[in-house]
Amino acid sequence: MTESAAILIWLADCYPGAALAPPPTDQARPAFLRWMAYVSAAIYGLAWVRGDPMRIISDERQADVVLNRIAERRADCWRWMDAQIEPHRYLLGDKLSVLDLYVATVSRWSPRRTRFYREAPRMAEVVRRVDAEPRLAELWKARFPFHDGWEG
Repeated sequence: MTESAAILIWLADCYPGAALAPPPTDQARPAFLRWMAYVSAAIYGLAWVRGDPMRIISDERQADVVLNRIAERRADCWRWMDAQIEPHRYLLGDKLSVLDLYVATVSRWSPRRTRFYREAPRMAEVVRRVDAEPRLAELWKARFPFHDGWEG
């Protein structure tokens, strides 16, 4: 299986006891699916170009322009999502979901967390909470360590 959002949704559905996503009949399920797809398509989808701008341009001198525009587009996407979502303790309510994990991870990428905090202040509170979640300490340590300057 490929595609991060699909994998996360599938895992959450395969292990309903872990309560990592609203069940299919839950009223929060449509919002969960909407935001999982949005983060994947609108924000994560730009990683393909960001990883190698020459995939879409032929003049290396334009690479910095492309990278800056991608950072601006991601910032716009975070700002728009922040305006649309009504976070509580977590993005969809009071329970941690794979959406929270997804946003906490993807928000570390360009334009980095410092900009994310500025563009998405309501979601910033949630990702800080996810970063501090004791159950995730080993994951963050192994995969996304918190070091000086990691926020950008």
